[in-house]
Amino acid sequence: MDKIGLGVAATFTAEPLGDALRFWLAELDGGGDAEGDVAFAPYDQVFPSLLDPGSVLGRAGAAVVLVRAEDLVAGQDGTGELDAVATDLAAALRASARASGAPHVLVVCPPSPGHGSPEAHARFAAGLVREFEGDRVVSVLTSAEPYEPEPEDVHDAFADRTGNVPYTDRYFAALAAAVARRLHALTTPRPKVVVADCDGTLWDGVVGEDGPDGVVIGPQRLEIWRELARQVAAGRLLCLCSKNEEKDVREVFARHPELPVGLDDITAMRVGWEAKSDALRSLAAELDLGLDSFVFLDDSPVECAEVRVGCPEVLTLRLPADAAGAAAFLRHCWPLDVTSVTAADRERTRRYQEERRRDQARGEMSLADFFATLDLRVTITPAGPEHEARAAQLAERTNQFNLSGTRRLDGEERFVVDVRDRFGDYGVVGLTDVRTEGDTLRAGAFLLSCRALGRGVEHRMLAHLGALARERGLARVALAFRATERNRPAGDFLAALPATVEPDGEGTAWYVLDAGDAAAVVHTPGPAEERAAGPVRTVEPAAPAGWAAVERIATRLTGADAILDAMRAARPVTEVAGASPVEATVMRLWAELLDTAPASVDDGFFELGGHSLRLVQFMARVRAEFGVELPFDTLYTTSFTVAEVAKVIEERQLADTDDEELAGLLDELAGLSDEEIDALLDSGNG
Repeated sequence: MDKIGLGVAATFTAEPLGDALRFWLAELDGGGDAEGDVAFAPYDQVFPSLLDPGSVLGRAGAAVVLVRAEDLVAGQDGTGELDAVATDLAAALRASARASGAPHVLVVCPPSPGHGSPEAHARFAAGLVREFEGDRVVSVLTSAEPYEPEPEDVHDAFADRTGNVPYTDRYFAALAAAVARRLHALTTPRPKVVVADCDGTLWDGVVGEDGPDGVVIGPQRLEIWRELARQVAAGRLLCLCSKNEEKDVREVFARHPELPVGLDDITAMRVGWEAKSDALRSLAAELDLGLDSFVFLDDSPVECAEVRVGCPEVLTLRLPADAAGAAAFLRHCWPLDVTSVTAADRERTRRYQEERRRDQARGEMSLADFFATLDLRVTITPAGPEHEARAAQLAERTNQFNLSGTRRLDGEERFVVDVRDRFGDYGVVGLTDVRTEGDTLRAGAFLLSCRALGRGVEHRMLAHLGALARERGLARVALAFRATERNRPAGDFLAALPATVEPDGEGTAWYVLDAGDAAAVVHTPGPAEERAAGPVRTVEPAAPAGWAAVERIATRLTGADAILDAMRAARPVTEVAGASPVEATVMRLWAELLDTAPASVDDGFFELGGHSLRLVQFMARVRAEFGVELPFDTLYTTSFTVAEVAKVIEERQLADTDDEELAGLLDELAGLSDEEIDALLDSGNG
């Protein structure tokens, strides 16, 4: 069966979402043809689609499920069933995501006005949010924020009554944007470091000229600080990079203790007069992270251009100069979105600061003395439910010491590795995923965060597997290895072991050790470890970051109307000489709805690819645009051309106008006295 780019299932007619989703697929693909397409499950077949691996959801690269609570229970009084329905829906979503391996976005859509209990709907939505909190595959949306239009622009009672299309074009555009944004967050690597300029970014004014008391941090600038605080809380490392005197920058922090970000939240800073591209490279070396994991924020076009040339791997974003525009930019900056936060994320800044103290201690003594005084404590335990999110995160993010390069964990047992030393707690930094085959304990995954690399933790992990194999009467331990662009440290570790290599096809090999030899492995610092003990500096440069697309989305596609305008611009209408204003509007509406845009007023709706759903959408748009309802007997004919439907619209407008004028005259007469009516009649006879 063909693979589908995006599969959609809904409890209502959701096909109007398709055009907007296709717009985002093309937008995120750089304007090209995005891989795959948008396919819809049959009407109101959410549960069968989730449970059938052959459905559009099962075959999709990503799945979207849209539900209204009112569609899932019987009648107005069915709200009591919602808790049970939510449980069944959560189970079906988990089963579908597990079977397909694709990210799923569940959208709990707003109920029809006046339908059901608002409290029951809120409880239903909140329960599903809690159910999937921290889940890395299934994510729940309960609104179209930050694209939500005004309340009066959400529901379309006419289209809902006519074809079970409950929402306006504006709301479908907003929903598509929110869904695309969430899928982007689920499927695109998140940055690890946010680097911010100071003057014109964190405050208005130039601290070197205006002084620490002269810079201004108004309400909109404060929004930028709050966003940076959210980034720190989500585990991003926050750094400063500014052409200033460091003492002046520090003084601004000292004089504003009320700010949501303090110096303790700053992982590192480069404040001086070197080129900012050089400063960013220095930060990357200090943090032992690739530049492709950096986002740089600056208001200066000159500084942004310099960094884009000097550090093309960095996602360099130019913030608008005005504070309100900069705050709005960050609200719509997709790469800064966070879908889940682990305990390890929340502790990341503190751990990097502890690592700086380790580096200082390492520089004051020999390597052997450093390890002797480190007081390294490694605890290896079976993974429990509380480790699930962190284990998945390690598999997803670990590159340099990931022996097999795997992102999937499918062994029989998992063990997590917790590390601490005299400087602090590293947290859970290692993972093994093992199964037993014959007389061998096989580790399909053996990985360790780079922040604990080179200190002997990896040796203790292997010794643990050796001891475990001997306890179970197994003769051997085997470690899967597949070379990648970035796991050279893993290959170096394996090369030093007393192992035999057994090729396994597709670039994978097993490094096999006697269980006793594995259990006896110890860490002995030497010349090779001198290099491993410090940060691993060899990071392959990534492709240039897509800053232009990020800036375009954050500045131009920030609301439903702007998105609809961009969609219309992508499908221009052929201007026809002599077409009336009504005919020109009909042609525009058809161009937005149909596969082929009309080229003349004689083109027919169904000849251009129209069908019943598109007809309902067109009728709803005519009602919104012209204030008239088209009769069905006019539409379902072979003469349904641009010219004919424009004529009907004009006739209906004229009839409605005549009716309104007559109603107005009757109202006016009803308000006259008998004497005033007689006077009017006399004047008419005269």
